[in-house]
Amino acid sequence: MDKAAIIQVDSIGKAYDGNNAVKQLSFQVRQGELFGMIGKNGAGKSTLLELLSCHLQPDVGNVRILGLDALLEADKLRRQMNVLAHGSSFVERMTVREAMETIQSAYSGSFDIDSHMERFDLLPYEDKWIRSLPGGVKQLALLAIAIVHDPKLIFLDEPTTGLDAQAKREYWSMLEALRAEGKTIIIASHDMSLMQHCCDRILVLRQGAMAACDSPARLIDSLPGGGLTLEAVYMHFAVGEAGGVGI
Repeated sequence: MDKAAIIQVDSIGKAYDGNNAVKQLSFQVRQGELFGMIGKNGAGKSTLLELLSCHLQPDVGNVRILGLDALLEADKLRRQMNVLAHGSSFVERMTVREAMETIQSAYSGSFDIDSHMERFDLLPYEDKWIRSLPGGVKQLALLAIAIVHDPKLIFLDEPTTGLDAQAKREYWSMLEALRAEGKTIIIASHDMSLMQHCCDRILVLRQGAMAACDSPARLIDSLPGGGLTLEAVYMHFAVGEAGGVGI
């Protein structure tokens, strides 16, 4: 495993009922990166997140995370990752404080919940049911709850879907702050302008395979004829030049 890499993916594949959701993927994620993933619906983004966060095991290939084998040492690795990345219905029936205390109780160590809530501007909502919170506040609350145990790795699957532009900017600003602290963040998102601005590198998936992987600027520069935005990268690599599917 490369010393600079916190995640090493080697030729992994995953199939469902004979359909290849992920095909022979190999790449690295470096310590402290905000690593984005883009692709059409069904391109394999959610499956890949499940594989990287040890919720699924690949049919072929292997994944090493933090120097550990993700298949043989999955339980140990899960304690270094965020929770709630793959569903949050059970905490939505709790208040913000109850959810944080519940997650905290599952991990050893002591965490200052009040300071954590203050950082996310959640103190005014600490006794509110999570399911009743406004969209932007709810997503920040779920992020705060998911990382209350101070994980090294954070996995996020379309966390800002349905939020307005201001709420999206606030969410991404928090991700940038977490990255500045050394967290490694892997996110699948359709927020192309924010991905272009915030991500260190972006993996483009097409039909379960890697279509491209590089910094946003280099992906844009690689477009034939010169593209100006990540939307153009998406259309070229994820959809295809003749594609007309919107993002």
